[in-house]
Amino acid sequence: MIKMLAAVRRKPGMTHAEFLEYIEHQHGKIARAKPLSVKRYVQNHIIDGAFGMDSDVTYTRNFHRDSITELFFDDMPGLIHTFSDPYTQQTVGPDAKNFADLSNQAAQLMDEVETVPASAGSLHSKVMIFLKKNPTVSLDSFFSAWDSAHEAIISRHPDFQSALRRHVRSRYLPEGDRVTAYFGPDITVYEGACSMWFENESALSSFRQYQRALFQQLSDEGIVVSAESFFVYVKEVVIMGLNR
Repeated sequence: MIKMLAAVRRKPGMTHAEFLEYIEHQHGKIARAKPLSVKRYVQNHIIDGAFGMDSDVTYTRNFHRDSITELFFDDMPGLIHTFSDPYTQQTVGPDAKNFADLSNQAAQLMDEVETVPASAGSLHSKVMIFLKKNPTVSLDSFFSAWDSAHEAIISRHPDFQSALRRHVRSRYLPEGDRVTAYFGPDITVYEGACSMWFENESALSSFRQYQRALFQQLSDEGIVVSAESFFVYVKEVVIMGLNR
């Protein structure tokens, strides 16, 4: 299964609460009316987050994000069918002007790998990380450095490792670029993204230790653009498909 991942921010003049109300109950209703080839649609409503690193002075050009959309498909033909369908082109897509800042969106096709399967019980706290690759670094080198940094850091943070209840890694698939124009005229791509789940908020302090170490190491190695990378705490809202 593949997914289209989009980080959206609200249009000017709209509050965060108004934005979330609209995308869940109005835009979600429009999407559910004709699912096409979408197998699962999740809105991740942003509760809080941090953009860039402490020393960055350019983070404001990407601040802020209000929700992260995840659209799941069985395959590439299903995705292309959905985004080329008249209902998507004439109804779903145009509705974005009612809630989204179309001049500042991030979207990419991702290959999803579950590295830590979900554990039994409720997973109440979800965090999403977005990594912006240094343009001078190849995709393969970026993915390899990310893997190595993750493994090294979790070995130094056993509290984080024991608190992590589910981990899904998503890697950028360039072949999806032909449909990301749907999200707006000027799209930012984040080559790496991951979702992490914890039982409760008390585990998030250990996540912050992990996140700071990850961003610092990949920035020091010249692998990511730290000013354009970020993480967010989210509330997962399933619009279509089964809960996991």
